[in-house]
Amino acid sequence: MTVTFALRDDRRRVVQLALGSEMRTFELEEFTEFWLTVIEEGRKATSAYLESLGWLPRHSGKDERLDRHRVREGKGDGS
Repeated sequence: MTVTFALRDDRRRVVQLALGSEMRTFELEEFTEFWLTVIEEGRKATSAYLESLGWLPRHSGKDERLDRHRVREGKGDGS
């Protein structure tokens, strides 16, 4: 992915987003809104995935760290 910031002929700021052979041009405000949406949706998907693994509490509001080791159930002898 390539992101290019430029000025159009009328001096408006634009952002060109290229992925492979496809390219899309956004005005700076459009791109900012688009990118914030991408970040927010990515955060939601990552949180849901980590919750499904049991690495995050399910909407409990507790402030737990992501680097906590997952507790594995078993006999305690590694099996």
